[in-house]
Amino acid sequence: MRLVLADNDQSALDLIELDLRLEGHEIVALAHDGAQAVAACAAYEPDVLVVDYRMPPGIDGVEVAALVLGAATAGRVIVYSNYTEGRVIARAESLGAAWVPKGNLETLRAAIG
Repeated sequence: MRLVLADNDQSALDLIELDLRLEGHEIVALAHDGAQAVAACAAYEPDVLVVDYRMPPGIDGVEVAALVLGAATAGRVIVYSNYTEGRVIARAESLGAAWVPKGNLETLRAAIG
């Protein structure tokens, strides 16, 4: 799978990048905010975008999901976050994005497929 990974926390980004590379995925781009994630998806059209929810300043992961899925510049979007507010998760899922709790690499791997 070709992946774009987006997180403003460099340590979290490094961890998922290492783990997913070891799983055999091709990481085509890394992004540190929502605008970079949208641009990377437009440029690389990945199979999957893995995006954090909170990436201040700028647009959040759900807004990124809406833009990317609306433009069909990524096959799927996974919001990978510690944030647990039900209405935010429901909004992401209504857009067609999956929501995976941050820190659970096994669940993230399974969501990617």
